[in-house]
Amino acid sequence: MAAIAVVLLFMVGGAALALIAPGRQGGDSAKAGVWSAVATDVPAAATAATAAPAAPTPVFASIRGAGLHLPVPAASVTALAFHQSSYADTVVMKPLIAIADPAVLRRAATAARAAVKAGRKATICATPESGAEDAEGVWTGSALQLWRNTSGGKMDSAVDCGAAPGTPVLAPVDGTVMEIRPYKLYKKYDDFEIHIKPDAWNDLDVIVLHVTDPAITVGTRVVGGVTRIASVRNLSRIVSGLQLRNYVLDGGNHTHVQVNTVPKPNETWVLGEDPPGLIRH
Repeated sequence: MAAIAVVLLFMVGGAALALIAPGRQGGDSAKAGVWSAVATDVPAAATAATAAPAAPTPVFASIRGAGLHLPVPAASVTALAFHQSSYADTVVMKPLIAIADPAVLRRAATAARAAVKAGRKATICATPESGAEDAEGVWTGSALQLWRNTSGGKMDSAVDCGAAPGTPVLAPVDGTVMEIRPYKLYKKYDDFEIHIKPDAWNDLDVIVLHVTDPAITVGTRVVGGVTRIASVRNLSRIVSGLQLRNYVLDGGNHTHVQVNTVPKPNETWVLGEDPPGLIRH
């Protein structure tokens, strides 16, 4: 799919940041196909959880030809930024949308903040159709690509999708929720990591971070861009140094998505447990 050159909407109160998901260690990925790592003891009542009433959100990137859906409603996106993950075993995404110039957006954000401080309303590079998608279902917004000197992964191996706290977080792919794991971000802030085994690949683990109030349970079947899995966490209240704060009008609230390889894809991935072979860094 060709990228659509349209300017990204940045709304008042928006933000995005990318933080770090657990890395994996292991050999080369197995060939895609029918899952050999299967869930066990899936509850009979495990069905798609609370779903958005609208059609699936547009796709913004792809992996191996399969699309990744926006993890929040398109009209709620305040920023979208590709960046490196922290580990080399994360899969690189192929952006399907235009890439914006960070310098232009940073200047626009500075001007907008000055306007707000002076009591005027302001948006950053607003477009009238923030929720639009093209004929192929690709979002008509655009994204940033931001480099991180402290990260070891390749560019475009993770993405931050900014939205206001409390915004519904949607599954980015069709699949099964395998693990919902509370952890301490930076070893001190409460957070969740949600692991989804995608239908499209037999050796990958889709991870969603920086969320609160999980709306699903382990074993839930989810639909990409439709099933609500959690809500956006108010990160800017507790973390002041979010990377996208310079491009938006608040501190950078967002959800983070990355896709990791499963180190041992031919072994059973048991519901409620880490993927087989995972070594947490």
